[in-house]
Order: sequence, then C-alpha cells, then structure tokens
Amino acid sequence: MGSSAPLRAQVAEATGQNPFACYQCGNCTAGCPMAEHGDLLPHQVFRELQMGSDAPIRAMQPWLCVGCQTCAVRCPQQLDLSAVMDWLRAEAVRRGVVPARARRIAHFNRIFLRRVLAAGRLNEMELGILFNLATLSPTQNAQSLPGLIRRGKIKLGGKATRGPGVAMAKGGKES
Repeated sequence: MGSSAPLRAQVAEATGQNPFACYQCGNCTAGCPMAEHGDLLPHQVFRELQMGSDAPIRAMQPWLCVGCQTCAVRCPQQLDLSAVMDWLRAEAVRRGVVPARARRIAHFNRIFLRRVLAAGRLNEMELGILFNLATLSPTQNAQSLPGLIRRGKIKLGGKATRGPGVAMAKGGKES
C-alpha cells in the first residue's frame, strides 16, 4: 500500500492492528509507564488514526514507548499498540518527520541496532561513546564512568560473538 493511503490503512496493513477495533476504554493508557510523558496518550494514538489524522506519525508518544506490552496484555480487543508504535517510529524516520524532541532517541536506536547487528551483543562503553559523539556531546555523563566501572556496572573491553573470523549461523548475514 502506497503512502497515499490513509495512515490508518498503512498501520493496519503493516502491523495487522485495526485502529477501528479500539473502542477507547483507556486500559492501554492506564497501564502505560510512559503515558504521562508524551503529547498523545496511548489510546489517543488509535483515536487519531480512527479520525484519519496523521498526528501519530509526528507525535512524541511512539518514541517514548518502551515495548513493555502492558497495553497489549490489558487490551480487551487484543490490540498490540506497541507494534503500532514500532511501525510509527520506523515510518517517521522513513518520511523524515521525527519530532525534534525524539531525535536523540532516534540516534540512540540507530546506534544500538547497528552495534548489536555488527557484534552480536552490546558493549555499553562503546554504545555510550558512539552515542555521545553522534549527538555532539562527547563528555556527557563522563563523571559517572569511574563509579560505574568501580562497581562493575560497565566493563572495559568486551567479546565479539560475531564478525570477521567467527562462524555465522546458517542464513546469517555478516555486516
């Protein structure tokens, strides 16, 4: 389905979640740990889609979704709002309409995924450094590092589980 189709139709096709199945009970919002921090409440994302609005694609709420699945578990219609939020984030990136407040989150997501795909696991120190460099804040949280290292919360070094010289699983793709 092309981008000329209404956003609600694109969401339904891509995620299998029909926005019209939501009857606005608010259970998703009541259980969401991030509901109060966004510009739309979780149930309002479905309502905006029902009304034919493109507001959810430009909203902050999809970027705040932590994918905890509380909304899906609580939904009497068995809708998976977190799947919709995932799609909305990806579509916002594709369209170039990531909200200004979400750009740091988008940077973090991109760096996180690249590192996991490249190495098979995540090195927190490397992730922090790459994120700080990408967001032009190289010394952000630097004062926390000695204490984190001392308490063993961050380990220097790391072990790659995938990469050059390491056998790939059948069908795997080396980055």
